[in-house]
Amino acid sequence: MTQLEIPKGEIGQIRLFAVNRPIDKLARDLRDGSKEALIADLLGRSVPEGSAELFPVSDLTGVGLARYLNDGYAVPPDQISRDRARLDALDGYVLLLFSSAFEGQETTLKLGPDLTMIGTYGETQPDMSVIPLEAESAQPYTGAADMTPKSPPKGGAGGMMVLLAVIVLIGLILWWLL
Repeated sequence: MTQLEIPKGEIGQIRLFAVNRPIDKLARDLRDGSKEALIADLLGRSVPEGSAELFPVSDLTGVGLARYLNDGYAVPPDQISRDRARLDALDGYVLLLFSSAFEGQETTLKLGPDLTMIGTYGETQPDMSVIPLEAESAQPYTGAADMTPKSPPKGGAGGMMVLLAVIVLIGLILWWLL
């Protein structure tokens, strides 16, 4: 039994497994049951919906698994190139397991004979660098502090609104009674 250690807080990783069950048996299991139940059976644990993908490689005819990972999941080509021969040789079913399956928790995944680990691939992360703001107005505490609070408007405007609301309310009551 192979063990995989998933670190706490992992994001953006895709684990690819070859499924070592007969294709016709898997197709029958998928037809007769749910995909989520079959994924849970293969992994020995349930995972949140959408955090794993199980499909036959033949579904990618014309595209290929390598291009699917690159185009569909933004896996950089240099990561794919190291395993391209293995990816091209795969047939039958494969399982993609995303970091979201572990919900940020440190996990030990125990793999049985039904799964063979092919590789772990990192999705391209967006550039999160920040351009420094150098304008004077962007600097902290550059505005003139106004320490006096705004005073409410003076005059009868507030009283007039209350009087108008009372008149409307009386009018509605009279209309309802008649």
